[in-house]
Amino acid sequence: MNPRLRALAQRVVASSFARSGMFVFAAVILGNAVNYAYLLLLGRLLSILDYGVVISLVSAVLLVNGAGSVVQTVTAKLAADLRAADDAERMSAFLLGINRVAFVVAGGFGLLSLACAGVVADYLHLDHPEYAAVAGIIAALGFIILFQRGCLQGFGYFRDYAISSVLDVVRTILVVPLTRAFGILGSLSAMLAAMLVSVLYANVALFRHVGGARGKAAPLDLRRMAVTATATGSSSFGVAFLMFYDVVLARHFLVPFEAGLYGAAAIAGRVLFTTVSFLPTILLPHISIRTTRGSPVTAILFAAIIVSALVIGPFAVVSAFAPELMIRILAGSRFAAAASLVLPYVLAAGALALANVLSSYAVGRHRFSFVPYMWIIGVLEVTLVSLRHGSAREIVEDILAGHGAVCCMMVIWTVRELTSTRNAERASAV
Repeated sequence: MNPRLRALAQRVVASSFARSGMFVFAAVILGNAVNYAYLLLLGRLLSILDYGVVISLVSAVLLVNGAGSVVQTVTAKLAADLRAADDAERMSAFLLGINRVAFVVAGGFGLLSLACAGVVADYLHLDHPEYAAVAGIIAALGFIILFQRGCLQGFGYFRDYAISSVLDVVRTILVVPLTRAFGILGSLSAMLAAMLVSVLYANVALFRHVGGARGKAAPLDLRRMAVTATATGSSSFGVAFLMFYDVVLARHFLVPFEAGLYGAAAIAGRVLFTTVSFLPTILLPHISIRTTRGSPVTAILFAAIIVSALVIGPFAVVSAFAPELMIRILAGSRFAAAASLVLPYVLAAGALALANVLSSYAVGRHRFSFVPYMWIIGVLEVTLVSLRHGSAREIVEDILAGHGAVCCMMVIWTVRELTSTRNAERASAV
């Protein structure tokens, strides 16, 4: 091997960013495979109408937890700031406090979900409110997982983060026997069991690493944490909401059969977005710590952009030239009519995935001026979908326009931020 290439490979292997990326990327790939297997089995175990019901409920859970992923991003940012200070006592105090908050939030959301199950069932045109109740409990457990994974992410325990993510395999193991025995309720119960296992593992892992620290911790800067949490949360909520809201609206506006086809096409976009999501997971804490310590960050950002392109590009090419094959693989041959929706949905998801990478860089740098622009575009997109929803094609065209606008805005913002930083460095050197 060329000596320069060998030296580059050695630097990559030695890089904590690369090692973390390998763990999380492997977990994302396995998690995608597990999720794909779960949805694939559902497509073969359920009718198209029942599949539409389960997909709408799973999308509702993802919408709530996706919007709630603000919790994970905020927790990760705060945890990374504490990790940068190398203060084990404050890290332990933070973990204990976050754990209490997680269970209180989950309990409150679970009770609210049970109380509102009938309303949700009416909105999604479900005959059985208990389906919505189970989905609400799943979403409540998802909040605990978000808090836990935020701590694992921010504290840098990426191996345990990866294992916690891969434990979703439990749902795929249980989906066949439970769905055959209990139908839609069994499909949801398999997901519920996977959530419980993941919560237990992450809890044990965190307290093994951090919970044992003893001593009097220095007081936490709650005011700075509140400011950081608000700004970080606004960004994370915007991206997560844009990724997951559309299937729920499609279920409401479209006829059940067309909503089922839309849900099948959405799987391709979700797979792409989730695959790229390993980059923000590792990018945010690394950028945050390097910024705090005054280390350069540009190389890491460019590496993340390159890897994003290497994932999004081939996925888009396959979606353009073999959309029917992709939909058959992801959802089954009965959903082949959704093939025309695959490419625009994948392009929309790819644009939002890249915007997510760039927003994670911005949050890590403690720069939040892009957030209002993201929200303005997001509100315009949701308004457009609410007004123009005569067909699944119209909805997917609307989200492509909105997601593309968010991506363009983030690219422009990032270029301006990098230019401003470089000019400031040159001015200080003079």
